Amino acid sequence: MKKIAKCITLIIWFNVTLISCQNTMKEEQYSWGAAVCTPKNYPAEIFSGHLIVGNTPKSGYVYMPFDRIINSSYLGNNDGSSSGEATGISPKTLDITWLSYTENKSYSGIFKLDSDKIESLMINGSKRPYWNKETKKSEIFIDRRFVINAGLFPGGMVVLYVFSQSNMTIVGKYQAHEDNNVNWEMAHPSMKGKAGIKDYVDYMNEDLPQEILDQIKNGTIPFGYWETLFREYNLTPQVKAEDKVETILTNYINGEFESIFLSLNGNVMPIKKRAIPRKVNIVWHDINDRRMESDVYFDEKKSKAIFENLKEGEAITFVIDIDRNTKPRETKGISIKLKTSSREISMQEAIVSQESFTKPNPY
Repeated sequence: MKKIAKCITLIIWFNVTLISCQNTMKEEQYSWGAAVCTPKNYPAEIFSGHLIVGNTPKSGYVYMPFDRIINSSYLGNNDGSSSGEATGISPKTLDITWLSYTENKSYSGIFKLDSDKIESLMINGSKRPYWNKETKKSEIFIDRRFVINAGLFPGGMVVLYVFSQSNMTIVGKYQAHEDNNVNWEMAHPSMKGKAGIKDYVDYMNEDLPQEILDQIKNGTIPFGYWETLFREYNLTPQVKAEDKVETILTNYINGEFESIFLSLNGNVMPIKKRAIPRKVNIVWHDINDRRMESDVYFDEKKSKAIFENLKEGEAITFVIDIDRNTKPRETKGISIKLKTSSREISMQEAIVSQESFTKPNPY
């Protein structure tokens, strides 16, 4: 009887442990939805799009946002998020058809995705610090919700990003083909035939900036320009220890962004290749040890001109110099320069605007 009782106890313990493990695994599974973005002032609309978790639609999929015009304010913006999501499995295929409004051309493509790379960004979650108002302490949150974002470019280029609250990372670039057989009348009844499509597109393009309208009229859409956004540099940020910088959040012109939480990783600056910064957000301490936050915005073309004059492959330090006497609402106080083994180059002429303000709590 003792052996039977012991056996029953072990079975119960095993079942409870198994259920507990299953619940833990379920809680730790990542999930993702879909979004889309475009370069600013180059709108697009998806006719049909699916992120497929297998090799055929029967495997299951998440819809890409459709039946709406997307005109992002910047690359990597999560526009038109879909309502569906997948859990615990990464997508393997992207099947997409869309209209590029500035060209009045439809593009289609079926792309095999690097699902292992996508899953590697998701499987352990995305760690980020947050301020717990109840405990009044900084704690670590593991975010397991992601967004897979398809960037749609004139000319048919597709760039796929994985978004978390801490980072946006490119996981693939693809080329779609022009598709003249898309029945846009199914999406918009007035888009009947080529004449109906042209009238609809012209009407929707009316509010674009004159520069873009001139490109449409003169056939000068800068197709090659977007490829240049993806050039990467051996670029490493640098700050002074006395500035007590807690976080550097950088948005890049290629649509990626990166959060560096220095106060949590022993002030170690990650060494990696990076694109040209578009915006930098810095959390730091002023001369009175008051926590401050500063935003610095760069002009894309001026920044590109500076970086493209550097030697290919050379190491570049992105030096962030903070005047710790800077007061809230001031529009100066942060200066940035590039430093190589042979010279220093000021980035001040590329700065469009900056502003600093108080930040009572970190992050």
